[in-house]
Amino acid sequence: MPRKRKDGRFINYYIDRNIFERLERYAEDKGQPMTAALERILEEHLDRYEEELAATQNYCPNCHTLVQGTRCPACDKKWLEPPKSEDYCFLTEKDMIWAGVFEDCLRQNGIPYLSQNTLGAGLTAKIGTMMESVKFYVRYTWFDKAKLLEEDLFRAGTLVEFEEEE
Repeated sequence: MPRKRKDGRFINYYIDRNIFERLERYAEDKGQPMTAALERILEEHLDRYEEELAATQNYCPNCHTLVQGTRCPACDKKWLEPPKSEDYCFLTEKDMIWAGVFEDCLRQNGIPYLSQNTLGAGLTAKIGTMMESVKFYVRYTWFDKAKLLEEDLFRAGTLVEFEEEE
């Protein structure tokens, strides 16, 4: 019975002679054909490369989000940038009822932020504030502190009650 053909593509690249000779030695040492040796080397290198990319935090200038990897899940933009300290990054979106609480908390902790209403003044006036939400953006240098503050304040979707110290 003949061997099943592999789903592959032919490649033809002109490479430096020294690299080619190293590849030949590697294939001989491993007892593999050149194709198998090259596939093995490329797979190991690309796996490491993809792990590094997944661990890297990048900034999407289109939607101002911090993402892991090289593609923004919100707008599908490729080739993201490393975040700069002055970049305003999307932190969270809160209903209007909780936005005031969160704004006050950011202000009290000295965290500079920008906020943006999602509906706008005209539509909010027409349908009321119950449908309005507010997006919060903070500078990258303050992002971790602001995220911890938000997580502490809003655990499991509810406001955490703080006991008064006497």
